[in-house]
Amino acid sequence: MKKFLQDHSYDMVKMFLNQFATAVFGFALVLAASKAQNATLRNVTSIAAILFYLFLLYTMTWEIGFADKVSVESGKKKAMPAKGALISLCANSVNFLLAIFVMLAALLPKSFISNIGGVSAPAALLIEGMYTGLLANHVGGAPLNSYWWVYFLLPIPAILTCALAYQMGIHDFKLSALFKAAPVDTNTKKKS
Repeated sequence: MKKFLQDHSYDMVKMFLNQFATAVFGFALVLAASKAQNATLRNVTSIAAILFYLFLLYTMTWEIGFADKVSVESGKKKAMPAKGALISLCANSVNFLLAIFVMLAALLPKSFISNIGGVSAPAALLIEGMYTGLLANHVGGAPLNSYWWVYFLLPIPAILTCALAYQMGIHDFKLSALFKAAPVDTNTKKKS
């Protein structure tokens, strides 16, 4: 595990920085949509920010898988099907740590941990800002961001995207290949 962390620490930090940059972008979009007092616009901008974030993760993790392709096929590296998910899981460790503090604060409201949880929830919303618009929606009479279990669900799309992207990269398959049009053959002779 130590070698895995050493080999992919750059990728993990890059994933977290991508998350933070997209969170700021998503948070700004949600603030603008909230200023307009339009819940639909707020949800649409939040979904757009989430999709952009997942696209960044997909591209980055696909490249990691593609870089491993030759080494795995030649036997220089051992195949690790869950490598993309593991890198993302490590990159999301801060998110899970904050989720644990939020959970403990909710379950133990009269303890010293509630102060840490009180700081952890806004910190989690800041670094997961792309989800802010969706988390403002009310479910069961309260906004989603008031439920502690939601914070454990937020990293799951990133982990699943990275798992899929790595597998696609190692098999040299791009999603963009699904949308390519067949080239037009210009060398055919016109009949007169």
